[in-house]
Amino acid sequence: MRSIISKIKICGIFLLICFTLESEEELPVIGDASSSVISIASEYNLGRLYMAQLRRSLPEYLDPITQDYAEHLVYRLSEFSELTDRRLEIALIDEKSVNAFAAPGGIIGINAGLIFHASTEGQLASVLSHELAHLSQRHFARRMQRQKDRSLANSLMILGSIALAGATSNPNALLAGQQAITQQNLSFSRGDEQEADRIGFKNLISAGFDPNSTTYMFEKLQSLSRLSGSNELEFLRSHPLTKNRIADAQSRAQGIKGKNYRNSLDYELIRHRTIVHFSEIPRQAIAIFEKDLNISKSKKDKIKANYGLSLAYSKAKRHTEALEKLREALKIDSENLILQIGLLELHIEAENNFEAEALASSLLSTNPNNYPITMLYNKVLMNNGDYKKGEEILRELSLVRPNDPEVWYWLAEVQGLDKNLIGLHLSRAEYFFLTGNYETSIKHLRMAMDLTGNNYQLTESIHNKIERSHKSIEALKSLS
Repeated sequence: MRSIISKIKICGIFLLICFTLESEEELPVIGDASSSVISIASEYNLGRLYMAQLRRSLPEYLDPITQDYAEHLVYRLSEFSELTDRRLEIALIDEKSVNAFAAPGGIIGINAGLIFHASTEGQLASVLSHELAHLSQRHFARRMQRQKDRSLANSLMILGSIALAGATSNPNALLAGQQAITQQNLSFSRGDEQEADRIGFKNLISAGFDPNSTTYMFEKLQSLSRLSGSNELEFLRSHPLTKNRIADAQSRAQGIKGKNYRNSLDYELIRHRTIVHFSEIPRQAIAIFEKDLNISKSKKDKIKANYGLSLAYSKAKRHTEALEKLREALKIDSENLILQIGLLELHIEAENNFEAEALASSLLSTNPNNYPITMLYNKVLMNNGDYKKGEEILRELSLVRPNDPEVWYWLAEVQGLDKNLIGLHLSRAEYFFLTGNYETSIKHLRMAMDLTGNNYQLTESIHNKIERSHKSIEALKSLS
């Protein structure tokens, strides 16, 4: 099943671009052939549909701390890109393999394995800059422009089966589409890849990263490919690593003079989270970080080793040792927010509810609407039975992150515990809509409507949301 899913995440992108080939989209912008196929506004709408099916099909890496870091990095890189529409959404995938991908409408997918394998922040940034270049240059729409009518119709038929499978939970439709997809070549053209490399490199340098980062990442990919085989490395299947690409990256880097390149401590800490996550048993991660701590010389190395060791100890339920190691890291850098949030995590895991609530409240007061702090604070409040406060902070967060299904999931949970049944059904409806379960979303909206009484404003809002789900269902089914 995972091999099927790994191809869907690339091929599904193509599906959603095909989705709006209608007469109203035929208003080309001079100099941009792609605009005669699909508008930027339509790409954005397609991206929201794609994201819902992505969440439904792939295992998400549900770590608010890593999610927050990844979003900030991508947005920072986008400031130096040629993107005109920066309404971005980042999906973290719980896969150890190296992969990243982009979909129309500002969707960026990142396997947690990419963070695990990228030795520096610059290496990760080099891959993400490449994906942002695919978006800014509208390579998906430009590929559609190059398609012949017959091949386009075939692609619609084949990929429509994937959309139908997502909309109806029909695995037979999914498998039928998968069998046909193996007959198709959906990768970018060599010219597209070269353009993404060139523009991505320029943006990487503008963002302050080491120009050798791309070369180092290519070398990493080559090494991984030799160890596991290219068939197991999804990124290389969609982004072939040719000799010319490697040579071009090396040549570009040699022409850049500079020093003091960006490589944040935060990335090192985030990467250590993936090392602990992907360790089959905590003892493996403990051994890695104990060795790192023994050989550490700089303050930065000591912080990293102590942080990783604290996470590994916590996973092994050695809570006292975990807290000790994290406090050692905080003694060196007491202002680092990831370390401060890490202390909150450890208190929650150790069931130190009094300390956890005091720390969470303090952190949120100085970092309003911070995503990981709010999510962890809600966990503390739920443990302590303060459901009203939990609903309050999650409601505020939902205004900042309306497209985050995890926010709606936990808001529904806390509303249910607080006996707020209308709120429970409305929040669950949002969660299921954002994860592509449109029929279930409608079911919860109808249950909410049964409880609204004479609240006509709320009833009208619910009607609009039901209509939104029906439109999404029909849009996907129309491709079958």
